[in-house]
Amino acid sequence: MSTVNVVRKRSNRIRPGTRFQFDYWLMLAVAGLIILGMMMVYSTTFDYGLLFKDEPTYYFERQMVALLLGLASVIVIMQFDYHVFRYFSVPFLGLTLLGLAVVLFFGDAIFGAQRGFYEGSYQPSEVAKLAVILYIAHWLSSKGDRIKDITYGLLPFSVITAVVCAFIVQQPDLSTSILIAMICFTLFFVAGADWRQFAVALLIGGVVFLILVNTLPHAAARVEAYKETLRDPAQASWHVQQALIALGRGGMFGVGIGESTQKFGPLPAAHTDGVFAILGEELGLLGTLVFLGLMVFLIWRGIKIAMNARDTYGYLLALGVVFWLSYQALINMAVITAVIPFTGIPLPFMSYGGSSLLITLIGIGILLNVSRDAAIDRRIQPERTS
Repeated sequence: MSTVNVVRKRSNRIRPGTRFQFDYWLMLAVAGLIILGMMMVYSTTFDYGLLFKDEPTYYFERQMVALLLGLASVIVIMQFDYHVFRYFSVPFLGLTLLGLAVVLFFGDAIFGAQRGFYEGSYQPSEVAKLAVILYIAHWLSSKGDRIKDITYGLLPFSVITAVVCAFIVQQPDLSTSILIAMICFTLFFVAGADWRQFAVALLIGGVVFLILVNTLPHAAARVEAYKETLRDPAQASWHVQQALIALGRGGMFGVGIGESTQKFGPLPAAHTDGVFAILGEELGLLGTLVFLGLMVFLIWRGIKIAMNARDTYGYLLALGVVFWLSYQALINMAVITAVIPFTGIPLPFMSYGGSSLLITLIGIGILLNVSRDAAIDRRIQPERTS
């Protein structure tokens, strides 16, 4: 069989016998995280539902809608070749930037930040994580070795990253902008950037970060509170103290699902940023280790998928999703355990938030798509040599 015929045959959306050839282990890890996450969403929101909506399952049902939409998105994404994302990456990023601009003027103000619409249900900054990964993976894979040239690599790359982060900082949401910058620069590094350019980029990024931390009032206050915590743990901020109390109450096996007391007022945002502390309180150290184990397993499968991808684009796309989920989880857990200054960022699969869960599942769909593509590629290897 000729190479042309193989390529033509490979371009079909789904080949017979390959529809279900994706990474089942990744899917099982995600299923475990979803089950654990939905349990925690109900446990941390039923009191809010009774208090504000007179319905204990109100927020759980909203999360369930996001879950169903996310699962439907996974199924849809699995129906075509992931290279289609190349054609949508530029307009998708443009629409995301438009959303980030519009939310600054018409978004709902919650806790002093203007980040979302419809009571915070839709947050453009969540979409920006995925939009940036799709665009940067396409951009880097199309440049090849030219990214080592500063005019083709570092300069345009820095401008792209800076524009997205600048919009998010204005909300203000410094933590999400830092997360996106971390994802972008890690992809830039693994794509083969010159190490000297990478060092310069890190230096410039570090300087900008320090300027922002000392310029933005809320960021400066949190850093000062963190310094006070290091000097005297008893003087830690209220949020940090209550999170540590929740983790301490849980002990080894926890107080039981639904039995947390910290979520009923003492711990702010227990259903979003603070859900890891409630997980530790209700399921104990064992529950947190189960979550960590599932996340580590997911990351391992994601890296394996990236390494088996048939081209650079698939490799960078899969790694982008892996970096996103791992960095976000690490930041959230580091905040809850007082390792870094307090900042608000959701825990993947665990935190309440429709846009966060939906976008996370779309990212998982991309990983599964890349894994199936690799399976198809392995299957046609004998045909290439025949």
